[in-house]
Amino acid sequence: MRQNHDEEPNASISAFIPKALFERVEALCKAKGLDPKEFIFDAISEKLANMHKEKRRKPRL
Repeated sequence: MRQNHDEEPNASISAFIPKALFERVEALCKAKGLDPKEFIFDAISEKLANMHKEKRRKPRL
């Protein structure tokens, strides 16, 4: 049974993000009242889900 992501232990990663991109993320989050960490978490989760869907669409040999 999968736990809710809020109940799972946290891991920390270190990633270099171009300053201009990070400034855009910060500005957007400030305007929307979001935490940048939450925004980045959601973006990574969405990207992984989309990649999984694309992989599943490819025909199998």
